[in-house]
Amino acid sequence: MTVGYVRHVIVARVDPVVIFRNLIADRDGAFWLDDSLSETVSYLGVGTRIETSDSFSGFETLGEFPVSRVGWVSYGARAESLGVDVGIEPQPRSTLLSVRVAIECDHRENSVSVIGLQRDAEFDELVSAVEALGGQVAPTPQRPPTRAAIWRDDPATYAGYIAECLTHIRNGDAYQLCLTTGIDVYGEVDVVETYCALRTVAPTRNAAFLRIGGISLLSASPENYFTVRGRHATTSPIKGTRPRSSNPAEDQRLKRELETSDKERAENLMIVDLCRNDLSQVCEPGTVTVPSLHRVETYSTVHQLVSTVTGELLPECSASDAARALFPAGSMTGAPKRSAVQILERLESAERGMYSGAFGYAGAGNLTLAMTIRSIVVDDSGAHIGVGGGITSGSVPDQEIAEVGVKAAAMLAVLGASPNPYLYTE
Repeated sequence: MTVGYVRHVIVARVDPVVIFRNLIADRDGAFWLDDSLSETVSYLGVGTRIETSDSFSGFETLGEFPVSRVGWVSYGARAESLGVDVGIEPQPRSTLLSVRVAIECDHRENSVSVIGLQRDAEFDELVSAVEALGGQVAPTPQRPPTRAAIWRDDPATYAGYIAECLTHIRNGDAYQLCLTTGIDVYGEVDVVETYCALRTVAPTRNAAFLRIGGISLLSASPENYFTVRGRHATTSPIKGTRPRSSNPAEDQRLKRELETSDKERAENLMIVDLCRNDLSQVCEPGTVTVPSLHRVETYSTVHQLVSTVTGELLPECSASDAARALFPAGSMTGAPKRSAVQILERLESAERGMYSGAFGYAGAGNLTLAMTIRSIVVDDSGAHIGVGGGITSGSVPDQEIAEVGVKAAAMLAVLGASPNPYLYTE
């Protein structure tokens, strides 16, 4: 079978970090879709920004090139998917790159290739540039300067929002509400050093660096928002978190506590039901299933409770159509989705921006999107972090506040900012 793109395998062993630092990171349109757990494939390159008619149509999966579109969708795109009013948005709802040539790092085969739509001067120049980096060793990320973390909501204010969520839940307005807040770390940020540090301290299968139009997204997201392989769709919501411990016995206790928590399991199950309903709108009747329920996944800083919901897309639905139908992800809104979004719109003190949206790539009949969580957004003013957690009838405010701190810890550490002691306990 003829492949609709060209490939050149690099003979020399080249570290993806070396490629990123030397050829990619400083350019506008730079991307690194980075499996920092090194279990599958990563893509690096520089794309050209394109305009689309809406926030989702650009993520089409036509053609055979595996990474033809790369970009992000902000939480503001809920205006299109749900038809709800939104507040002031600090970024465009969607920003997308078109890609003609990229570097593929296959961690399973321990190989690096240059891939492109055609063998032209741009392709050959990239091959030569990558080959010239063979044998170089990536430097250790530098220690960041000490900075202050400014939390959008102080503990008392956030506790008040939690109380309002609980009132809405008792009144039957929602079953669960994913309440969020934000953190600002002002001043100049070295995005290259920060991302290299983040992927070291918080490795994940959905890591990414994207730099488009003066904004950089540095992500260590653990959550798959939505993938399509051919016609097979998958979403894997995360609800339920426990911190890691350096003591093995305590770490196992925390993992087991998460696995058996009635509150966390109920929270996760509510989002699974929401995802099943969302997928049923775009999938063949009878194909929506839950192959994995309440699975604990362990990362460097946290344990997470994860479930997986799958289905087969209807003939008339494209991957981008399905992504629109599921947006925003139920794990970042609560249930029922529309009611939850509207309640949170009134409660939260600022627009979420890129946080709670999605990022990823499309090509060759596939779509891969991750949740924009555990992420740092860097602009001219500094770094911005979103964090939150699901509120249910069983929520304890002090525990919810502590969980927000746990989720923020790795991101604040690589920025040189200490966690607020009122929002984080060791």
